Amino acid sequence: MPHLKKLAAILFSSFFVAPLAAQSLVIKPYYGYLLPRMSEVNDQIGRQIGLWRELLGEPVLSPGKIDGNNVFGAQVLHHFNDDYAVTLELSRYQEKIASDYFKPASSSERFLFKREVETYNLAVNLNYYFGYDEASRLNKYFGFGVGLLFAKANSVTLSSIVSDPKIGASLPAVDTRGEFSGNSITGALAGGLELRLVGSVSLWGEAGYRYAKIGQLDGTVRRIDDQQGAAFTTETSFDFSGFYFHAGLGIGLPF
Repeated sequence: MPHLKKLAAILFSSFFVAPLAAQSLVIKPYYGYLLPRMSEVNDQIGRQIGLWRELLGEPVLSPGKIDGNNVFGAQVLHHFNDDYAVTLELSRYQEKIASDYFKPASSSERFLFKREVETYNLAVNLNYYFGYDEASRLNKYFGFGVGLLFAKANSVTLSSIVSDPKIGASLPAVDTRGEFSGNSITGALAGGLELRLVGSVSLWGEAGYRYAKIGQLDGTVRRIDDQQGAAFTTETSFDFSGFYFHAGLGIGLPF
């Protein structure tokens, strides 16, 4: 990881230290989609739901999987010359899944299972352009980047279904809530296209792969009558690595 941090420092410094006269800034807001590799987390969710079905003796529905959702972000791009440009980027991804089950003929007996993940990625990317021409209608580039990903995960498991008709056992009410967080260095490879519309305004699209494996997250779990919350480390490893696609506008400055 030291070499990635060193590279990030060099790219950050070059972005801000470059002479003002040589700067050509482009603001690039975008919408995108991320397909994270959360197989370990999804497997654990599947096992937990299966266990609750057995304990409650009820056909609790699956909450689904954390397998992809929208990304919103923006880049600030600076051209060093016709071949190279550097971007400073911030993006946000969030995904929620839930299973909310009420026992038939009962308005009070309920099972609620919610899981939520959220990330913020701050990155610096270096792009190489193939025959870049500011006056050209279409420009192509290949890029790589390094960044820092901040992740949060929240969980809620609530049950007021207290009896199991199969074994005649009584189950206590459950109300468990967890809050976890962590961060990791990220790396990305991507290719993109820029289509100039008019003046300094363009459309652009980019597809690539980002490595963002965080591992286990630290946090707290709060249960009924436990207002303090106990320190806890997640049982599964969180991996936000995956393919992504971004598309948006490019607005050159001065406009």
